[in-house]
Amino acid sequence: MGGGSGTAKAGVTAVVGGGAAGIATVKALAEAGLPVLGLERAQALGGLWRLAEGTAAYEGLRLNTSRPRTEFSDFPMPAGWPDYPGRAQLLEYLEAYAERFGVAEHYRFGTTLVQARRDGGGWALELEGPAGPYTERVAHLVVANGHNHTPKPPAPRPPGRFTGTESHAHAYRVPGEFAGRRVLVVGAGNSAMDIATELTGHARRVALSARRGVWVLPKRLLGRPSDQLNGALAAVLPWRVRQRVSQTVLRLAGRRPAGPRLPAPRRGVLQDHPTLSDTVPALVAAGHLAARPGIERFEGGAVRFTDGTTEEFDHILWCTGYRATTPFLGREVVADPARLLLYRHVFVPGDGSLSFVGLMQSTGSALPVVEAQARLVAAYRAGLWRLPERATARRTALAELRAARARWGESRPHLRIDIDQYLRILRAELARAGADRPLAGRRVLITGAAGTFGRAMTARFTALGAEVVGLDLTDPGDLGVPVVTCDLTEPDQARAAVAKAAGLLGGVDLLVNNAGRGGPAPAEQAPGEEVHAQLRLNLGGAWEVTAAALPHLERARGRVVFIASRMAVLPLPLAAAYGVSKRALAAYADALRLEVGTHVGVTTVYPSMVASPIHDTTRAAGLSLDGVSRPEPVEGVVGAVVAAATARRAPRDVATTGRGRLEMAFARHAPALADRVVRRTVAARVGAGAFRDAPLAAGLVRRHRDQAVSSGSSADRRRP
Repeated sequence: MGGGSGTAKAGVTAVVGGGAAGIATVKALAEAGLPVLGLERAQALGGLWRLAEGTAAYEGLRLNTSRPRTEFSDFPMPAGWPDYPGRAQLLEYLEAYAERFGVAEHYRFGTTLVQARRDGGGWALELEGPAGPYTERVAHLVVANGHNHTPKPPAPRPPGRFTGTESHAHAYRVPGEFAGRRVLVVGAGNSAMDIATELTGHARRVALSARRGVWVLPKRLLGRPSDQLNGALAAVLPWRVRQRVSQTVLRLAGRRPAGPRLPAPRRGVLQDHPTLSDTVPALVAAGHLAARPGIERFEGGAVRFTDGTTEEFDHILWCTGYRATTPFLGREVVADPARLLLYRHVFVPGDGSLSFVGLMQSTGSALPVVEAQARLVAAYRAGLWRLPERATARRTALAELRAARARWGESRPHLRIDIDQYLRILRAELARAGADRPLAGRRVLITGAAGTFGRAMTARFTALGAEVVGLDLTDPGDLGVPVVTCDLTEPDQARAAVAKAAGLLGGVDLLVNNAGRGGPAPAEQAPGEEVHAQLRLNLGGAWEVTAAALPHLERARGRVVFIASRMAVLPLPLAAAYGVSKRALAAYADALRLEVGTHVGVTTVYPSMVASPIHDTTRAAGLSLDGVSRPEPVEGVVGAVVAAATARRAPRDVATTGRGRLEMAFARHAPALADRVVRRTVAARVGAGAFRDAPLAAGLVRRHRDQAVSSGSSADRRRP
């Protein structure tokens, strides 16, 4: 193999394929600032999800993995979509993803890679484009052409001659073409189950033939999509333990319909590709779909099965899967892609010029997997992550292959991965190299960018790969990012500033409403200018900016994070305007979530006290709450915002410390107890003379003194 290992060399990376794997890879390479060339023989992106000649799609095709377990990490599917979206929705999602990240501009469409030949340390690509044949030289080749485009016939084919018609699932489009015919569907995978279900409403008779039993899982289990249960268990349990737990849950929760049944599986539920169907078991039980064993032989228009029964059919529809092929690579490079030994299922050991994305068979969705593989390729090409030496990479790959064989046997072990385990491994690979940049390419708008939190967030976000623009009253000139100056309490200025920032960024993926103002404002006194100023900025300014940014956020299916305060749930005296405005901000976030939560993630973060200039005016007025609130480091707040921004699903409320989580729980579930704790703390501070010289606290001090005197008199009267 050529190219060696270690770090990547400079030059263009070519990506073959315009499906999910190719799109994710081109996006990752472009975000890393690397020159990339995408090659797609069709005229559009989408791969197998396009309903076109040469694709494996059919009109009724649906996902067999649930929406949250399928989507890319930085581009959620609309929350209003069904748990298991259909083909057209998946295609729409991939197209929107490609548009959001500018993927198409890196592709040459209508271009076929005829042959790839090694050329020194890189590749010479023989291409056939709209203008005819030509050659392109690149430094690295990524094979992302998928493995669902070359139909695999039954092997071995049953003996005898069938006089009816036959076709492979690859050619299936709509069930109406089989109206009035007797159809035998051969296979036990998801396509076989889905197609057989569709045909029962159109064909004269439908039978499903399977050589072996498989686990047919319900799409929902215990009130949620069934793949989410195993995903939760995967975080803490090895697969053998998960298998026992899953099978127990299936037995307890499953209600098998009376009547005929599919053959029982011989292997455990996690030892084969999952088949999901709510309809097939019921159709079999009701007699609308006949369950048949494997085919023994053909006898003219009849099919003899291994149980000795015979039945006449007009058409056989083979759902027997696909062969992984790389027709543009010679056999000296890749003899059989399905038996290729790859490091982390991506790199050929010892070859730094060739990688594969999507050449795997996952226990879950392919999209999170190809996203992670694409990031690994980009980190390697950027020189951030090193490919191990050939011997080390080969040992690792062989160990993974042995584990795959122990679990899945000889059923394509080179391709098999457990999605949750695999994604953890790849994240660890990137993290060890410092190449994990979860905010790469995100367009972030931060209000109050020049403040304590704003500065820290700007530095962290840019280090994680985000493009950041700040909004603030002034530009300090040392943030390292553009700052649009404006007064957020002036609606026209706020709207114009958001428009300018969105123009600089090319859109907005994440809005962090961080700008805030604090100051002394006892609740017992009439609201003065300080109260109105805090309400205008803390609530009104955030509202104005959010409303202006929402069209951009909705297009990007982005997120908005509001920086509230622990005082929003656990109010403290003498700073009523701040607590009230932050509680109102949290209420605004809740209302916003109900309105736009199908397309935009909304999170509220509740920091405790952080040393910053926002407390200066309160401290100057003698109303410092230093003894009431326990300070926390600003890094914890920034970390909480990053976690909220990068979580697969936007969390609702986030406390930044363990104490904060406890306080939030008390405030919400035991408010009387929370009030009592605050009153006792404040009484202790008053008793210690904390507010003795603060005119704004005179009323509070007097009432506590009166209470203490009253309590003492009562005690004297009770004393004998």
